[in-house]
Amino acid sequence: MKKVAVIVPIYKEISYLEDVSLQQCFKVLSKSHPIFCIKPNSLNLNTKYPFSNFISFDDAYFKDIAGYNRLMLSGEFYKAFLDYEYILIYQLDAFVFKDDLTIWCKKNIDYVGAPWLRHKYPDAIKAIKNSVLGYIHRKFDIKEKNTLAPTDIQREYKVGNGGLSLRRTQLFYDLTKRFQKKIKEYSLNPAANFNEDVFWSIEVNRQKKNLRIPSYKEAVYFAFEVPVDRAFELTNNALPFGCHAWNKNLDVWRPIFKGFGYSI
Repeated sequence: MKKVAVIVPIYKEISYLEDVSLQQCFKVLSKSHPIFCIKPNSLNLNTKYPFSNFISFDDAYFKDIAGYNRLMLSGEFYKAFLDYEYILIYQLDAFVFKDDLTIWCKKNIDYVGAPWLRHKYPDAIKAIKNSVLGYIHRKFDIKEKNTLAPTDIQREYKVGNGGLSLRRTQLFYDLTKRFQKKIKEYSLNPAANFNEDVFWSIEVNRQKKNLRIPSYKEAVYFAFEVPVDRAFELTNNALPFGCHAWNKNLDVWRPIFKGFGYSI
């Protein structure tokens, strides 16, 4: 079995910032890993990038966030990549700083993405209280009153965001079959806490451990999202493998990206 493939979702002509993301993807990862583009059936993509292959799915999967969530929760998607032990999802608001991909594949984990961090608690009592509350809310699937979505506290310091994420392909495929009822529930609800990465990060491990997921203290070396300053604090200012949603924090990332040759 082949080790890992990089999967880049593209659903429209790419913007300047997305091109920065894609340039860096090929610059860092293409020498050692195949890079696939997934796209809507109807999109005729003219691109300068030498993708290993283009794999098309139904247009409905690419129309909005809800459609993309359905794709990432579908057996159809993971079945397309069963030749690979792992896949790296690389959305075009991701950026990789170095090729640590094989290192992460050797850690014998099933899923990792940028941890959902928060700024430091004001004191130890608040930190302990929120940690206990988070555990209770995850264990008993506490819902928000208005949206009936999983509460926000369930995501605090959990791992992690799906935009730049490593997934064990066969296991994810198997879990799409085992969790069909829950996947239907997630697919029918547009609330953010029903996004596909919440399903993989929290839902599948709610009652028992189905996925091996590293702690936030380890996962922060895989990827940053927000808050970036808290992430740098945890790594003692070392850059991770990559980052996600950098386009929403341009002032933070601009001087760092300049060192990699990009003007953002």
